[in-house]
Amino acid sequence: MSEDWRKKYLQLADEHEREEARHAAAERDLSRLITRLCVAVSGLDATLDPHLERLRRAAKGGKSATLLRNADELADALVHASEDRARPGVLQRLFERAELGRRQTDEALRAWADVAADPAAASDAALDRLGGLLQPAIVTAPGDAAAAPGDGGLLDRIIGRRAGGAPSANRLLSDLLEQVGWPEGLRADIDACRAKLAADAADDAWTDVVRDVSEIAVRALAEAQANAAAAERFLADLGRRLEALDRHMLDEAARGEASRASGERLERQMTDEVERLSDDVRQSADLAQLQASVLASLDRMQAHVREHIEDENKRRADAEAEAETLRDQMRTLERDTFDLRRQVAQTQEQALRDALTGLPNRRAYDERVAQELARLRRFGDPLALLVLDVDDFKQINDTHGHKAGDKALAMIAKILRERLRATDFIARFGGEEFVLLLPGAEQDAAVRVADAMRLAVEQGGLHAGGQPVRVTVSGGLSLFGDGDTAEGVFERADKALYDAKRQGKNRVNVA
Repeated sequence: MSEDWRKKYLQLADEHEREEARHAAAERDLSRLITRLCVAVSGLDATLDPHLERLRRAAKGGKSATLLRNADELADALVHASEDRARPGVLQRLFERAELGRRQTDEALRAWADVAADPAAASDAALDRLGGLLQPAIVTAPGDAAAAPGDGGLLDRIIGRRAGGAPSANRLLSDLLEQVGWPEGLRADIDACRAKLAADAADDAWTDVVRDVSEIAVRALAEAQANAAAAERFLADLGRRLEALDRHMLDEAARGEASRASGERLERQMTDEVERLSDDVRQSADLAQLQASVLASLDRMQAHVREHIEDENKRRADAEAEAETLRDQMRTLERDTFDLRRQVAQTQEQALRDALTGLPNRRAYDERVAQELARLRRFGDPLALLVLDVDDFKQINDTHGHKAGDKALAMIAKILRERLRATDFIARFGGEEFVLLLPGAEQDAAVRVADAMRLAVEQGGLHAGGQPVRVTVSGGLSLFGDGDTAEGVFERADKALYDAKRQGKNRVNVA
């Protein structure tokens, strides 16, 4: 019994170490992400740079309390950033330092005020005109190295974008978010953040997204720390209970030793009494004396036996009481172990599940396609891969809002899932893209399945704000062949998908 619990303890300790390693890796990834984001957006706004620098140092230091405090400070600064940028005082000082003429200064300030009044509605011509007026101040401002062209300041980026087509801050942040290897549990939130950075978003949309990403990162870090703390508490309790088990085993050994010693003592006492009785028999002069000696010896023997039995009964009662207490502790430990295993299983399930649609995610797809590919190589059964992508998904979001887009994805997921066979598999691959594996399906059968799914989506009947929303999908289908890899087949299907998009959408092409 002791060995079994020791094995369980070692197994749980190993699981705890692996969990700690995963949590530590998640914390490192989140810290690196925050650091990269801070570096990427530094220089876009001088009023935010000190907050970004403090947030970056806090992320590198790994102190959660400091990180949360600095994130709150950055969020407060973001709230006032637009208002502060609209004030002409900073520009006035910049022009004075550049020693520009009064007429040029007044013209630039008027242009700035017109654009700052509604940045999202400002035309390209207005921004180009403002950039041309501000460029002399940026280039000639004495002693202002930070404002020199090419160093990444906000004004320099505005001018550079209009003059040479350099990417906007929104585009830079969106590209960065796409390149980061996000944990699957955060992918839906990051997709939502990237949606806020669409091409028609306001120029300062990145400020809200930075705040959202920092909140996502801090929340994920807090969850990882909470899970690690729960595992630590469980293992500490497990250690205490295993110590109690060891003490019980030691007490059992001690009771066994005491019982053995008591038995040996009883044996010696009985031997002594028998020898004394024999001496009395030999030395007794009459029957009355012999009778008295025998009775006295029997009384002493009876007392020794009674004392031994009482000691044994007490040890047995103590052992049973301790064993019952230990059984209660073991039952509690087994319940706690079951709860922890269930929590770990739920966490693993969530890590393989897309939060919005409830479908398996890309990580789950990677695991399943590896299994299906191994089965294909062993048995040679057909295997088809279908990639579906929502047509004009950005237009749905722009026209009806992101909630309508989320509703469309959930509807499509439900429709596709209802049309799967028991052996088929579907996952949300990312954004508005779904991938399906159809084991045992030849090309003609796979095409029929894909067209039936496409038609069902078209007839789904989505409404938003009381208005019907047309939702269609385009698809690319590819079959696995000898020597194919999962990546190669997916690339073929993806190319067929984009051919279907170019040929009018709402269709499925075969690679």
